[in-house]
Amino acid sequence: MAALLMCVVAVAAALLLSACSAKKNTAGNRRYQEFITRYNIYYNGNTHFVETLEEMEKKYEDDYSRLLFMHPVEAKADKNAPQPSGNFDRSIEKAQKAIQLRSIKKKPAKKAGKSKDPAYKEWMKRDEYNPFLHNAWMMLGRGQFYNGDFLGAASTFFYTSRHFSWLPATVTEAKLMQALSYIALGWQFEAEMILTRIKVDDLTNNRLRRLYNFAYADFYVHAGQYEEALPFMVEAVKGAKKEQKTRLNFLLGQLYQRLGQNENAYKAFAAAGSSSSTSYRTKFNARIKQSEVYSGADIEPEVKALRRMTRYDRNKEYLDQIYYAIGNLYLSRGDTLRAIENYETANEKSTRNGIDKAINQLRLGELYFMRGNYEKAQPSYSEAVP
Repeated sequence: MAALLMCVVAVAAALLLSACSAKKNTAGNRRYQEFITRYNIYYNGNTHFVETLEEMEKKYEDDYSRLLFMHPVEAKADKNAPQPSGNFDRSIEKAQKAIQLRSIKKKPAKKAGKSKDPAYKEWMKRDEYNPFLHNAWMMLGRGQFYNGDFLGAASTFFYTSRHFSWLPATVTEAKLMQALSYIALGWQFEAEMILTRIKVDDLTNNRLRRLYNFAYADFYVHAGQYEEALPFMVEAVKGAKKEQKTRLNFLLGQLYQRLGQNENAYKAFAAAGSSSSTSYRTKFNARIKQSEVYSGADIEPEVKALRRMTRYDRNKEYLDQIYYAIGNLYLSRGDTLRAIENYETANEKSTRNGIDKAINQLRLGELYFMRGNYEKAQPSYSEAVP
C-alpha cells in the first residue's frame, strides 16, 4: 500500500512539473517559473555575488602613490596595478541556468476582444514572460563586469536594455552599467553617448541616482576632467558605504589636491582616515596626504605630529613616507635646506625601496639640480628610475 502511494505521489509530481514547463505560457506557469527563479536559482547566485563583492572591496590594497580607482574592479583593466581578489563565476553560472531553464518565450494564448487594447498589444510584443528573469540577466552582467570581462558585460547590459523595455528602471540601470563597462575599457566616446541620453527623470529611485553619480564621476576622472568630476564625486561619496566610502573620500581628496583646493583636500583625506573600520594602512596614507595639502600658517604643529609617528613600531616600514611628508611641509614654506635634510633622512630610513623612495629621490634630485649640486642630483635621478 505504501509503495502504491509513493508511486501515485511521484506520478502527480511529474504531471505537475510537466504542466509547469517553461514551454507553456499560462498565468499559473508564469507564477511558478518566477518563484523557482527568484527563490532557488537567483537567491543562491545573488548571495554569492554580494559576499564576493564585499570581500573584494574590503581586501583590496589601493596604490596610494597614484590616483585611486573608483572601484577595485577597474584595476583588472590595468596590468600594472595591484589586482583585486574575487571570482564571480558561480553567480554567472546561476544566472545562465535561470536564463536557459526558466525563460518563457512562447506567446500566451490570445484573448478575445483584446486585440485593440494598447496595453494588451504591448504585452503580446514581449519576448520574455517570466516576470523575474530580468534580474538573472542583470546578475549575469554584473558577474561579468566584476570578473573583469567588461566587453562581455557591456554586451549583456545592452541586450537587457533592449529586451526589457517595459521595465524602465531596469533599462536605465542596464544602460548605466553598460557605460561603466565602456569606461573600464577606455571607450570614453561610447560611454558619453549613453550617459548624455539618460535624463534625470529616468532616475526613479535612490539606487539609480547613486549609480548615475558614480558613473559620471568615473567618466570625468578617466577623462582627466577633475573639475567636472567633483560634484558627481561628492554625491557618490554620500551614497557609498564602508570601504567604498573610504576609497571615494580618498580619491575626492586627490582630485581636490590636483585642482589646488588644499583645504577641501585636507578635509577629504581626514574623512578617509576617520572611520573606525578603516585599515591602518589607509589611515596612515590619508595622514601623509594631509601633510601634503596643509595650508595653515604655522607648520610646526603638523611637523611635530608627523615626528611623533616615527616613534611607533608599526610605522617602522613607513619612515620614508613620514620624513618625505615633513620635507614637503618645509618645502611648501620655502625652507629648502630643511626640506633636503628630511628627504635625505627618508632615503636612509627606506626599507622597501619601492615607489615611495623613488618619488622622494626625484624630489631630492630636483632640489639638488636647482641648487647647482649636479654631483648629488645625478645619483638621485639614477636611483629613482629603476
